[in-house]
Amino acid sequence: MEAWLKVKSVQREKFPMVGFIKDPTGVAALYLGKQEGKELRYMGKVGTGWSRTTSRKIRDALDTVVSPKQKLTKPIKKPKATWVEPKFYADVEYRDITSEGLLRASSFKGLSKGTRRS
Repeated sequence: MEAWLKVKSVQREKFPMVGFIKDPTGVAALYLGKQEGKELRYMGKVGTGWSRTTSRKIRDALDTVVSPKQKLTKPIKKPKATWVEPKFYADVEYRDITSEGLLRASSFKGLSKGTRRS
């Protein structure tokens, strides 16, 4: 008898936050990007992994860098988004990247202020 062992790989990376969806006390979701050369590419969103307190802290930080328009190289349509300068990074765990280039099964693990590399 053969036994199969299913192993889920988890990857972790820091992504610049390019926008967010507001909720009454903080954030409902974060829009993430990835710097590839001179391009800032959309990587999807994360909507889980934080407490109410952390959600408030993320919102307080992002409210300081709100931008009138998105900073992505190829703009995306997100009517509920509040766009921000990509100065803060989300430490995110994810399972995979889809064929469309978006994060799969992403979960927020932390917030950091990044220095932008050109």
